[in-house]
Amino acid sequence: MKRYADDYETVITTDDKGEEKKIVEYHGAYFEFALDEKGIAHFKRNSFLVLAAILGLHISGGFVDNRGMYQLYVALPYVLAFFPLLYMAAGILRLPKEKRMFRRDEIGLSFGRMKTSSIILLIFLGIGLLGEIAFLLFLSDGNQRMLEYLYLALEVFATAAVYFLIRMQRQIRVLTCSKE
Repeated sequence: MKRYADDYETVITTDDKGEEKKIVEYHGAYFEFALDEKGIAHFKRNSFLVLAAILGLHISGGFVDNRGMYQLYVALPYVLAFFPLLYMAAGILRLPKEKRMFRRDEIGLSFGRMKTSSIILLIFLGIGLLGEIAFLLFLSDGNQRMLEYLYLALEVFATAAVYFLIRMQRQIRVLTCSKE
């Protein structure tokens, strides 16, 4: 994590026996959420629930045996959406449990990762939805349309859940604080 390397400094100290010890000290800015303990726990729980809904809906969409998934412009965004979904899940797992002063790397690897990944996930899901709509309009035959609509509905709900998660994140403010 070279991005956060400037926030740390290696300090060499000597103890009573004359042995040198290397200690890493944090010298960067501190941050805190503009929420109380209950608000942080509530936000983390809701983020987990929305993540579970997104995962369930997106994976369920892949199990639908629709002909649109045989098209590159539908299947590729579907598969590529798993990468930001994975990073978003990692960010949600690293969300704090308590209210305290946070280092820049803690905020960047939790809230920042969650925020960036959810926007990228929304873009991939949107591209996949547009591809599926294009397939329905131009290439779909009447026999398999119910499966296409089922896939489309699952992906629309997954996209709506990602949008809801982004709206939840906009309510959270991360404040820069002075050193403790």
